[in-house]
Amino acid sequence: MGLIQRVFDIQGLTTISISLVRELTEMVKPSRALFVEHPFGLTMGDVGDTETHRAILMDCLRYAQMDLEDGIIIDTPYKWSKDDLRERQLRKEAH
Repeated sequence: MGLIQRVFDIQGLTTISISLVRELTEMVKPSRALFVEHPFGLTMGDVGDTETHRAILMDCLRYAQMDLEDGIIIDTPYKWSKDDLRERQLRKEAH
């Protein structure tokens, strides 16, 4: 996504990624990214959690409007607390 983002940014289109793995995002270096500690497949939050879905979307739009330094990764307050799915996925123990 980082390469595509940079192409769009050069053309004057503002882009922002949502990242679930900070280390990979640091390597890819997108122009800007929000770091969300959620499991894969549940980037915006749990199924039916419209409050969190909306909050993350609104953060994306808010940060996209700001004049931020290139390569910034914004830490968000969104942390998965329902179970240990995220940790199991990162250890490659979950399907």
